[in-house]
Amino acid sequence: MIQPANARIPRENEHSDKCAAPGAALEVENAAIDADLQSIVDAWPNLPEALKAGILAMVKAQSEMA
Repeated sequence: MIQPANARIPRENEHSDKCAAPGAALEVENAAIDADLQSIVDAWPNLPEALKAGILAMVKAQSEMA
């Protein structure tokens, strides 16, 4: 669980050297996205819920096999 920032103890709010991936969000933010994935991202808001559920089920099934 992510702990909320503590305004009374600013030092506790600093990043730890032991964190999983310092700066990872910036790298992901600037990374190129596969064209096929981008087309799914673009279409997602307009897809029917059943299709979204099917796509998510396929992705989850594959990640469980890996």
